[in-house]
Amino acid sequence: MKNLSIILSVLTSVTCFSQRLQDTSRNVNFLALPVIFRTPETGWAYGATGSIAFKTTHRNDTLTRTSVIQATGIWTERGQNLQGLDATIYFPKENYIFYFQSSHTYFPENFWGIGTKTQDEWAERYVYEQFQISPHIKKKIYKRLFIGLIADYQNVFKVAYSPGGVFDSAKVSGKSPYQIAGAGLSLSYDTRNKAFWPTKGFFVQSTFTGYNKNIGSSYDFTKWIVDVRFYQHLFLKHVLAVQFYNYSTFGNTPVRNYAAIGGQDNLRGFYRGRFRDKNAATVIAEFRAPIIWKLGVCLFGGVGNVYSTQNPFVKNDLLYSFGGGLRLTILERDKLNLRIDYGYHNKYNSGLYVTIGESF
Repeated sequence: MKNLSIILSVLTSVTCFSQRLQDTSRNVNFLALPVIFRTPETGWAYGATGSIAFKTTHRNDTLTRTSVIQATGIWTERGQNLQGLDATIYFPKENYIFYFQSSHTYFPENFWGIGTKTQDEWAERYVYEQFQISPHIKKKIYKRLFIGLIADYQNVFKVAYSPGGVFDSAKVSGKSPYQIAGAGLSLSYDTRNKAFWPTKGFFVQSTFTGYNKNIGSSYDFTKWIVDVRFYQHLFLKHVLAVQFYNYSTFGNTPVRNYAAIGGQDNLRGFYRGRFRDKNAATVIAEFRAPIIWKLGVCLFGGVGNVYSTQNPFVKNDLLYSFGGGLRLTILERDKLNLRIDYGYHNKYNSGLYVTIGESF
């Protein structure tokens, strides 16, 4: 009941505040709100987030989706903190799309080892601090087909762990301060009708990024991501959304760039990083439906696992999670939602997640 009362108070304040800040006579909407949530990784966390939603063309232009720039600051009861700036900007007629991510993170977290056979009692705390910046620009080359350029820089300038422990004995790179620098390409096909709450269409994207010592990286490795999403209108305003996601790395990959299961956008309910390896694949399905006023619900479930040459993908080792959540629309025109999800797995963990925007 305590968790519910906090959530309801946040919902009320967010609704009132967002209504005051929206300006329907102009092309820009401003939003600022407090953030209170609890996840397996953080315990209770608090902070604030602010965003600007706008169109680079006339507000009635249906060919160009709404752009968003969002800044967030989070502090947790476990001594972690994160400050981030994210942007997605759709230029006129979506001939260009620009993504930008940057963050500073100080995040003590648990480590169980590498692969699918790790045990709960192996959990060990380690500390890292990092700065990351990653711009990505895409150009339309034919209708909904885009090609893009990616840059990625990450500086891990603090790593601390217990000598002789699980982290120290793991056969991985990245146990001391390092930096990675990479560049890559993307190819995507996007027919979604909305950016935040699609009701129909496909999104398919493949990105390939190479990290090399010749451009300042401490390690040589490559990263390949395949992201496939499908949205189908069912009846009334109910929507089925499905995502297949595969993350693969090759070469001397540092541990902070390993694939990790869990978190608010993956298999919700798992501690992010409970399972780590060089690769991971997941499939997630969601049923999204409105209830009344600005409220909606979402039911979700997913399966997947990490894998590598040493730990191949085996169907008997599939991990799963399921759950549900509420949605509160904070920008009516573009269906930008406050998301409250509870994910569950009966063996490993469960988690409550509060954030802005859908998981995919």
